[in-house]
Amino acid sequence: MIRGLIGVGVAVGLHLVLGWAWTIGGGIAVGLYHTKRAWLAGGICVGVSWGVFVAHAFIVAPEPTMRLMEVMGGIFGDLPSSLIPVLTVFVGMLLGVAGGAVGASLKSILTPFLLK
Repeated sequence: MIRGLIGVGVAVGLHLVLGWAWTIGGGIAVGLYHTKRAWLAGGICVGVSWGVFVAHAFIVAPEPTMRLMEVMGGIFGDLPSSLIPVLTVFVGMLLGVAGGAVGASLKSILTPFLLK
């Protein structure tokens, strides 16, 4: 539970400071801690962080967010506007899956250096 919260916190912090592309760092941070299914843990943590940002947009400015969803749905080929937040969180989950896999791979490389 704490590891997941750390991953969500890292993803949110990197998103706020450096931009959305850096949220993969939250997945990497979780992947360094998990040995099994690190990709899943990374996907969940980064997906939750993106979900927090989507929920924040609806809380702070619901009407402009709804208009943005309609415009984005039109841009993506008349997609229903209700799918835009789902696809947004899905993209975040994909970044988290990649980050979790990278973090799990880095764990085996970094462990000998950290134990010295």
